[in-house]
Amino acid sequence: MAGLAGLPRVSQPPAGAAVAFACAVPVTAMADWDAARLRRQYSLDPDVVYLNHGSFGAVPLSVQRTFSDWHRQMEANPVLFMSQTAPQAMVHSRAALARFVGTTADNLAFVVNATQGINAIARSLDLAPGDEVLATNQEYGATQKAFIHRCQQAGARYVVQDAPFPVADREDWLDAFWQGVTPRTRVLFFSHITAPTALILPLPEICRRARAEGLITVADGAHAPGQIDLALDAWDVDFYTGNCHKWLSSPRGCGFIFAHPRHHALIEPLIVGHGWEPGARSAEPLQDYYAWPGTADPCAALSVPAAIEYLERLPWAAIRPLLHARAAACRRQLADLFDCDVLCPDDQGWWSQMFTARLPQGAAEALGSRLWEKHNIIAPVMRLPQCDAVRVSIKEYNSSADCQALVDALAQELL
Repeated sequence: MAGLAGLPRVSQPPAGAAVAFACAVPVTAMADWDAARLRRQYSLDPDVVYLNHGSFGAVPLSVQRTFSDWHRQMEANPVLFMSQTAPQAMVHSRAALARFVGTTADNLAFVVNATQGINAIARSLDLAPGDEVLATNQEYGATQKAFIHRCQQAGARYVVQDAPFPVADREDWLDAFWQGVTPRTRVLFFSHITAPTALILPLPEICRRARAEGLITVADGAHAPGQIDLALDAWDVDFYTGNCHKWLSSPRGCGFIFAHPRHHALIEPLIVGHGWEPGARSAEPLQDYYAWPGTADPCAALSVPAAIEYLERLPWAAIRPLLHARAAACRRQLADLFDCDVLCPDDQGWWSQMFTARLPQGAAEALGSRLWEKHNIIAPVMRLPQCDAVRVSIKEYNSSADCQALVDALAQELL
């Protein structure tokens, strides 16, 4: 990216220097994993047990520096930066993200977050009166509302199908969800990883069955990029949106939408701006309708390659199974503590670094904000239709001591 528009750049560390520490971190055994050392690569308060990366993420120092560097360049010459440097650098950033999620840059556009992404996709769907959008009962509140709003505009119906939870078998889950499909169903809307339960839903199988029946698939992947591997083209999903600020650990204010090439002609702008022309459709709507929404800060999106580099240099592929193992041990402790069944099998096909554990009935009300106020632990406690539960996120900076602190605090408060 250096010298993209002839703009003198502020000095920046050589590529990879800011995160080269990770290459020396042994990852061959759980006991050797130096979570404390990795935590020092973040700005997290050392007095806080942070077990909620899944909500708003946390940005590594190396990515923070890249983010700040882009801001310094922008403020050195805002006109040149916004008109030349940023648009050219965005090409590189979009290409890096496309490789990471398993598609080509032509199929992607940056948006602020997954909520905006679902709004953009819902707006683009050609729904008619009587059509049905089928969703699971585990969707995120804001994205549900986006589809409900679109259905109300079109005279369509938003239909919620109860999905099995607890769950043990993918085919059983898929069959139960498919019971909601009717001759009027046009769209299937589902999370790739659900926000309330942390389940990884069987996206490839959903897409395969949907394609056979002529249904459009819309996946909310807010929690997926960086937590699990993505292969958007190979899965043949129609539309997908994801956040970069969660498990990918980019700065906040950066997400993306994906549209399969067969649906590019459907894409409509969420905000009408310079890229839209009256009486003519763009041949590249993902770029023309979304690349320039007006004067907005592009630096979060420009920092995505640095976030990807950080994960790759950890190396993420080696550490991720260890994260799952640490999370699984914590999940078992909580299940034993409260004599509760786990909510899904233990393998990474059902969940990865984030899990939901059942708590005694009434725990959510009893705990309130005490985990944070009394124990300095950040972990969301929620009331699900099936049970009260705690959702736990395990990132590379989380130690076994963090997990034990949560177990001890819940035991103290609920037993």
